[in-house]
Amino acid sequence: MHTKSERARLLAAFEKQFGPGAAPRTAVAPGRSNLIGEHTDYNGGLVLPMAVQLHTTTLFRPNSSPRIAVYSETVAAHDEFDLKKIAPSNDPHRHWANYVRGVAFALLKRGVKLKGGDLYIAADLPQGAGLSSSAALEISTGLALLALARKTIDRQELAYAGQEAEHAFAGVMCGIMDQTVVARAKPGHALLLDCASMTVKHIPLALKGYSFALFDTGVRHKLAGSEYNKRRAECEHAAAVMHQKTLRGVTLDALLKASNRLTENEHKRVRHVLTENLRVVQFAAALARGDVEELGHLLSLSHHSLARDYEVSCPELDTIVERLAHNQRKDGACPGARMVGGGFGGAVVALLKTSAFSRYAKDLKPLAKGGSRLLSSAGAATVGETRS
Repeated sequence: MHTKSERARLLAAFEKQFGPGAAPRTAVAPGRSNLIGEHTDYNGGLVLPMAVQLHTTTLFRPNSSPRIAVYSETVAAHDEFDLKKIAPSNDPHRHWANYVRGVAFALLKRGVKLKGGDLYIAADLPQGAGLSSSAALEISTGLALLALARKTIDRQELAYAGQEAEHAFAGVMCGIMDQTVVARAKPGHALLLDCASMTVKHIPLALKGYSFALFDTGVRHKLAGSEYNKRRAECEHAAAVMHQKTLRGVTLDALLKASNRLTENEHKRVRHVLTENLRVVQFAAALARGDVEELGHLLSLSHHSLARDYEVSCPELDTIVERLAHNQRKDGACPGARMVGGGFGGAVVALLKTSAFSRYAKDLKPLAKGGSRLLSSAGAATVGETRS
């Protein structure tokens, strides 16, 4: 995954931080771009993400103590905690470390006898761009902690541990999509996940002449976390009103009958989830047959639903989607696009002619302040633990 020079740089950085010793081993986990199925995972719905060729890397080695020492070069910060008494850090400058602490705590709960070690975290995965940097951090450090303990667990169980870390230590009530695709990615495929049954189906990515492109607004609105949890609470209340555990069990008929018992916002949230689940099924079928026109149409419908019914878009995201639609009318190179991730900032994912990427990236440069990236239509990714 890393070039020879980058491996050398990381090894030197590790030794500078933790001192000379045995060569560290390496655990890597990819980010992900969700193609379609936004805000459906915690509602027991369907999602269709793919891993991307951007990763979080954790270098690690044992330190002969009952403590974990961890350094993140992404935030240039250090943390250390005792494996016998793990608790969330209240230091706002160490909030990032709660993802690591939370995974360690979740693994201990699952009977893994963790051992002390030094962890050095690096990433080419941008934070806050809707590429699930938090899940990549959880899975990468989880693999490192397991390797230090000389234990393995099922990849889905590791994903659950990452989700638990997010809930209990980071305070974000996320669904299971991000951790699942990061832990179970398969090169050359998108991952169709049923978040109710937790069944997985790998859908081949073979779009001739087209790729998925990411255009990052560079915007990170502060209300993202609180509004995410608010949307989740609205959905849970709506499901309870209709006597269902999640919105997955809700039918259109049930929604119509319950309309007078739901708030206007709850009705809109349910409408998005129901229609988005249908779009996931249609998207998977279109992907399998290589129907780029249908794929683009479904992306556009998804964005409209996220902006109007789920109300998680923002002017910066809408502006990029509108510019892409305008360019599509001119040259036909972008069949469709939508916001990706939790919302209120982050990035737009677009289906784009591969040959048009550089032209579109230049055109969107003033709007995509966080940068543009062509995501391999082959869904290339690396996840696992190897020796350096």
